[in-house]
Amino acid sequence: GWSWEENKLFEVALAVVDEQQPDRWEVIAAIVGGEKSAEDMQKHYVVLLEDLQYIGSGKLDHKLGGLD
Repeated sequence: GWSWEENKLFEVALAVVDEQQPDRWEVIAAIVGGEKSAEDMQKHYVVLLEDLQYIGSGKLDHKLGGLD
C-alpha cells in the first residue's frame, strides 16, 4: 500500500518532474523514497488515471450512507 505521505510526495513529484524527462519514473521514485521502484511509480500513475477517469465518468455514487 501507499501511505498518505507517499501519496503526497508522489503528487508533488508528478507536478515537478517533466513528462518528457527520459528517467521520469526513476526521479519520481527518488523523490518518494522508501522501497518503491520506478515501476511502482508508473503503475501507481496508471491507477490514478483510471480512478480519475472513473470519477469523471459520473458513475461514482456520491451518496455516502445517510450523509446525503
